[in-house]
Amino acid sequence: MITPTVTGQEEAQLYEEMRRAIEEFEEGEDRHIVLNRMIRQLRFAKWRKDRMRKVDAYCQRIKPATLWIILSTGALVPILLFTMFIWVSLWVE
Repeated sequence: MITPTVTGQEEAQLYEEMRRAIEEFEEGEDRHIVLNRMIRQLRFAKWRKDRMRKVDAYCQRIKPATLWIILSTGALVPILLFTMFIWVSLWVE
């Protein structure tokens, strides 16, 4: 799970990299390419932070019983699907 502080740190790190890229490259195509890449990364970080806010809120409210139900269902589904596959293949034969 991604916490807001981790995404904030990642965003701050991306801003720092952008600042260094601006200082490192002279005006030209290399600088333009690097800046466009950094801008895309920042937009993605912002988009992911907005999207994950709902998931983080849900994960904070989830109860242990619900978590166990989700985990056990996820563990049993492949077994159930494999069993159904075997039964169907035997029935088709």
